[in-house]
Amino acid sequence: MSPVVVIGAGINGAALARELALSGVDTVVIDSADIGSGTTAYSSRLVHGGLRYLEFGDTELVHESLAERERLVTLAPDFVQPLEFRVPCERRLGGMIDGLGKLLLGGKYKARSKRGMWAVRFGLFWYDWLARGSSLPKARAVRIDGNYPHPPAARYRWVCAYSDAQMRSPEQFTVGLLEDARAAAQAAGTTFAVQNYCQVSRRGSKLVAESTTGLPPAEYEPAAIVNAGGPWGDDVARALGIEHRPMLAGTKGSHIVVFREDLREALGGAAYYAEASDGRPVFILPFGDGATLIGTTDLPYVGDPAEAVASEAEIDYLLKLSNDVLPRCPLTRADVAVHYSGVRPLPASDAKTPAAITRRHAIVEHSGLPWPAWSLVGGKLTTCRSLAEEAATAVLKRLDRSHSPLSRTRPIPRAVALADDEATSELVVGRKFTVDAVRAIIRTQWVRTLDDLVERRLMLLFARELRRETLESLAQLLVEEGVLAPDMRDAAVATTVERLRTHFGRSL
Repeated sequence: MSPVVVIGAGINGAALARELALSGVDTVVIDSADIGSGTTAYSSRLVHGGLRYLEFGDTELVHESLAERERLVTLAPDFVQPLEFRVPCERRLGGMIDGLGKLLLGGKYKARSKRGMWAVRFGLFWYDWLARGSSLPKARAVRIDGNYPHPPAARYRWVCAYSDAQMRSPEQFTVGLLEDARAAAQAAGTTFAVQNYCQVSRRGSKLVAESTTGLPPAEYEPAAIVNAGGPWGDDVARALGIEHRPMLAGTKGSHIVVFREDLREALGGAAYYAEASDGRPVFILPFGDGATLIGTTDLPYVGDPAEAVASEAEIDYLLKLSNDVLPRCPLTRADVAVHYSGVRPLPASDAKTPAAITRRHAIVEHSGLPWPAWSLVGGKLTTCRSLAEEAATAVLKRLDRSHSPLSRTRPIPRAVALADDEATSELVVGRKFTVDAVRAIIRTQWVRTLDDLVERRLMLLFARELRRETLESLAQLLVEEGVLAPDMRDAAVATTVERLRTHFGRSL
């Protein structure tokens, strides 16, 4: 049977591929780079209901996001953990008129004052009501006094605390979705394939995937095609010969990672959700292994999303925000161990500000092609499953196939187990993976390059102890597993070292 081809192996493409495989459909996933290497790898790593969307009156999106948050916390506990967020407030009043202005006028309204405690408390009451039935703790307001541990800046008099969740490694979660899709296909006797590092083109009614890593090209006569290219969605559409107006107008979001024990102590195991001087919300998040993640910016972006890099102005902006909220832990540029920047695949819009562009997803159907075709526009980590369910329903309806709702209740476990706490030999630096586990990852998780291992499968990009020697050991494992030619080992290490320096600000 002809497969459904999903172009794009980010979190939305992977979730859709899993949805199709669970419905017994032959599925092929193709990506021009690695699994989860686009927007998925450059997000704020949150699974949240979208508290700030309430200011724009988008209760439908918030309700959907909160329902999906609960599902992910329940079905993917290896990847998604609840996290308390604290909103510091300077005064009781303030922000009510601004909130009403945003609700009525959206992005056309410019805020004039910071949100007061009662405005935040009202928003959190609404948030909890939309999340009714959630297993996470409800919001509360706490006055900052002499008994409050690790207080923020002295100007803050209250903290409003509420619950959301964190997905520290969406890159690994995306691989987990594809592994579960493969397992479902094996159980159903259908076909499932992932081809990363492949460029797609159209030849009549055939789709051609040409490898950029030396593998033979593949041709398909698809039953249907779904463009899940994220911020590259318009490029994918052009490659397929789809005539359309631009669907996307991405915005750039940058983050920094610091290793400061005093800052982690000041967070007290929770995250801060604060308001910058320009009114943008910024997060200060615990990030494992003693790290703190601070983000994000929201700037219009034109160019190749793969080339987006955090600017010095953005880094300074994030440092200033953290220092304003937690002045007892002053950060400087020298504290920034890693920075990263991604492009959100937002819909083309005439909104006055990036913050006012809807975060809802859309499924655009195309006509005039040899096969049914759709493009996914927008989407976010939290709603990847519901977007996939909606898209799969549309595809399968056209193919006269039934859709299985299994993803609503099916767990998403970690595929490769972490080492036992007692294991001390042959551990990969910074993460609890044994050498044997790394070999298994190389063999089963579509690894093609050293960057795949360092940035996405093992998450060593964010390991404090990362050294060049670790890269050399991993490159040798790739040679031994037949992924990397022996004479290319040193060049691969040098390429990764340079990419870490120029793209992430990470010097070894």
